[in-house]
Amino acid sequence: MIRQTLHVLALAAALAGTDTIGAVAADCLSPNQARAAAQQGQVMPMSSLIGNIKSAAGGEILPPAQLCKNGGRYVYVVNVLQANGQVKKITVDAASGTIVGQ
Repeated sequence: MIRQTLHVLALAAALAGTDTIGAVAADCLSPNQARAAAQQGQVMPMSSLIGNIKSAAGGEILPPAQLCKNGGRYVYVVNVLQANGQVKKITVDAASGTIVGQ
């Protein structure tokens, strides 16, 4: 129960924050569009990137990850709850799986 409460509080904090990636939100795909992009091979499926993201960020991924267009390429924008309770926003190149921003 406490862990679930922490996830909810962390998600609320992440959604309240603003940064340059937040400006990309208008160019984010719907879940159906993101699924289609992965099925068509335009992007790597998020499920194949989870382990790499968790290792790099040192925490648990808070759903939902978003697939967005940024600078002519697709990126996943992912919020990660770190062990210290902080939420870290990670940007991942959706074609290569490379972490391009933290």
